[in-house]
Amino acid sequence: MFDIQPLSKICHLPETRMMEIARTVMEVWTTSIVALPRVKTLDFVEVVAMMAVLDRTGLNTLRLLELGTQHGISAAILARCLGRLGIRPAIVTYDIQSLRHFFEPGEAEFRCEDITDTCGGVLDELDPHVVFLDAHPWHLTLNMTVEARRRNKLIFAHDVSDDLWNERLQGGRLSLEGNETNALIPWERKVLEAVFGPEIHGGHHVTDDYEIDLVRSTYGVALCQPLKGPLAGERKT
Repeated sequence: MFDIQPLSKICHLPETRMMEIARTVMEVWTTSIVALPRVKTLDFVEVVAMMAVLDRTGLNTLRLLELGTQHGISAAILARCLGRLGIRPAIVTYDIQSLRHFFEPGEAEFRCEDITDTCGGVLDELDPHVVFLDAHPWHLTLNMTVEARRRNKLIFAHDVSDDLWNERLQGGRLSLEGNETNALIPWERKVLEAVFGPEIHGGHHVTDDYEIDLVRSTYGVALCQPLKGPLAGERKT
């Protein structure tokens, strides 16, 4: 399937529980991928990693805020996997385009709105346990990450794999100004560097308030787990 041990260490769950989560995700993810359009979305390992972190919270109801819904396929997969793990999801997803959404009624709430300058207010209104970043605009992604960190939220960021990482950004030869909405540049990892420091590129980095791990899968997902606040929880290995 995949190497459970390193993912178990990142997610702070016993390997036996990781295997249980992986089997559950495989059933839901496979069924969903067959039924949903074949476009870019979360891969199997990315979903397992996210579900493992959320499972460790011990929450019965989980509020999730997603940026960049596109067709809502990731939202549908997350909602269904959470449900199968016994966690009732409450997902609100934001985008600036209203496209056809493939999540079922009740699986997620879609809001067509640019919240670049209102990230803090949205977080206070919804009080999500986790923020899932899957949108490229620089200022939107940066503002939400900064505000989510201030509130000790779990932060997941998609599109952070080495294959998607643009080295020109790291070298400073590509100016951010004027490229903030370039859909061809995955800003998520650059945002994490700006917020948590360049050490994130090593794959594992700990600050005084967060533990950041890059899961280098098909597209990559960053797991930013707070070390303070109600979601910090007890670390179990």
